[in-house]
Amino acid sequence: MNASVKTTAVVLVTLALACAAGAVFPDRPIEGFGTETTGGLGGEQYVVTSLADSGPGTLRDAVSQSNRYVTFDVGGTIELEATLRISGEYITIDATAAPNPGITITAAHSGVTAALLDLKGASHMIIRNIRVIDAPDPDTGDNLRIWDYAHHIVVDHCSFRRAGDGNVDICRDVHDVTIQWCIIADTVKNSLIAERNYNISLHHNLYVHGDERNPQVDDTTFVDFVNNVVFGWAGNYGTRIRNGASANIVANYYVPDEGSDASDALVLDGAGPVYMDENVLPPACPAQGTCGAMMAAPAVTEMDPETALRAVLTEAGAHPRDIDDADYANQVGSSPVENHSWGAIKAMYR
Repeated sequence: MNASVKTTAVVLVTLALACAAGAVFPDRPIEGFGTETTGGLGGEQYVVTSLADSGPGTLRDAVSQSNRYVTFDVGGTIELEATLRISGEYITIDATAAPNPGITITAAHSGVTAALLDLKGASHMIIRNIRVIDAPDPDTGDNLRIWDYAHHIVVDHCSFRRAGDGNVDICRDVHDVTIQWCIIADTVKNSLIAERNYNISLHHNLYVHGDERNPQVDDTTFVDFVNNVVFGWAGNYGTRIRNGASANIVANYYVPDEGSDASDALVLDGAGPVYMDENVLPPACPAQGTCGAMMAAPAVTEMDPETALRAVLTEAGAHPRDIDDADYANQVGSSPVENHSWGAIKAMYR
């Protein structure tokens, strides 16, 4: 693709993003390891009618019991006075039909410690179309933490940004999880996946401005990483697989921002088996797969990297998009940094 065609493509992407900011919620199927759950389908219908932290009609009350399908009659920001912990099962939190501007979860003050949304041992959950932002604690402040034997979890079209610690952390014997079509953005440590997890699907997500951990996969964990976009990792690294962890890394698109070390877009550091195919990586990145066959994982709707790039920039995250999410996507779409030769894209597939 020559320079003029590339410029046209960037303009088209940017226009598409502008239109998408007010678009209806993108209807994509739930795919990957987490899909063998119905969430709260068939359970009690609970409608959130208050943005307060607690009490009747609040989200905290809604998720205090299992077997519930939670929707929203209100739109706006829920300011938490403490961690919102969910340890039940068969729960759906679905803000797709919430009034504008949708549902955002944040901390009420800087004294809120640990994760904002904490799924400890939860199972058979679906979370759709919410934003979780600005967890304040620099040591334990995750926006979303899935941990301690949690399983069969789906997080779909959500946005996570500016956590004090990790935006999305998955740790300690977790399995059968899908994180799809999400924006995970703007913090030092974007996403850690560690401590004996298995069957984790990460597909069609936008990792943007995470100095590291986009994601980091550690400690005998297996991840199926397909059609994600990773943009801007400051002076650190993009994705890292290490300490015996294994992964399929297929048809992802890496774009260094100014200041990113292109050679560290994807780092394998003592990894276990890693299958790689059709990723777009900077020419300086030496990462190569360590096994010749893709490891077993449920099929997802795999796109070529350029198609995935455009789809993720247009559709990922909570909708309708707020100004921050729209800005993240436009930064990628208009990035001046060349991460490969547009005229020889196939030569860059690894």
